[in-house]
Amino acid sequence: MISIPLLKQSIKANWGLWTATTLTLILLYVVIKFAMGLVTVSGDADPNILIPYIIALESAGLSLDGLFTAIGLNPDILTGIASMDSNVLVSSIFYPVVSVLMPLVYTVIVGNKLFASQIDRGSMAFVLSTSIKRSKIAFTQMFFFIMSLVAMFILTTIVDVILALTIENSLAIDHVLLLNLGLFIFTVAMGSITFMFSAVFNYTKHSISLGGGVALVFFISKILGLFGSDLFMNMGIGIEPMGYFNNITMITLFNTTSILDGSSTYIMHFAILLLISAMCFTVGTLWFTKKDIPV
Repeated sequence: MISIPLLKQSIKANWGLWTATTLTLILLYVVIKFAMGLVTVSGDADPNILIPYIIALESAGLSLDGLFTAIGLNPDILTGIASMDSNVLVSSIFYPVVSVLMPLVYTVIVGNKLFASQIDRGSMAFVLSTSIKRSKIAFTQMFFFIMSLVAMFILTTIVDVILALTIENSLAIDHVLLLNLGLFIFTVAMGSITFMFSAVFNYTKHSISLGGGVALVFFISKILGLFGSDLFMNMGIGIEPMGYFNNITMITLFNTTSILDGSSTYIMHFAILLLISAMCFTVGTLWFTKKDIPV
């Protein structure tokens, strides 16, 4: 069911982007995890450090609450920031926002190159002129796409586990593994969508417009939805109506909150992502085997 020559061609055409994406993701893991390990947000800082600043404010007839009020901010923000857990911050912002970005870029670019880009350039005509069946071409491209993501997340997960064992007060290993598993399942689901659009359309402009457009809408909606999340609301800087943006992004199914609090909701969400993946990969494969391709 797999064409070895086509598989080698796909690897050769995409290894550079895969390497850059994987190394960048690993670098983000290292930098941000070490940064959060060095800067504890949850109140472990030495209070004596703040004494000179408090004295300076009092000498000017101000207090921290008064200063926040004077610049138009809610003084409750102080309480929210002081009580914030750095691990919650990492799991709520780093994994579903920062870590999602690079794999999203990878899936959009590579997904388009699997079919639409080759049809647009005319190189797919050469592949079709061989004895390889269309179903075999589609399965080979899907196999390459999924396996490249498997390899990417095996490496990044290994690095993340090492960081969790190295840095004090890090997330528990089981949480790290589940968060990386969730990120992988979400990325596969997004990859299946770009795979489907690439298989459906014959031109890069259409494939990129829809595949990249969906990814962009999901990502921006997630960022906007953060301002309506419980994390931001509890900090006193949230805007409750912004939470509606979480309803229009598939990233919400990467339920980091459920993973952290130990509930089973994330299992159902992972199942939905896997169902989306199966449906989109199937539609893309069937469409490619039946459609007319210009030669």
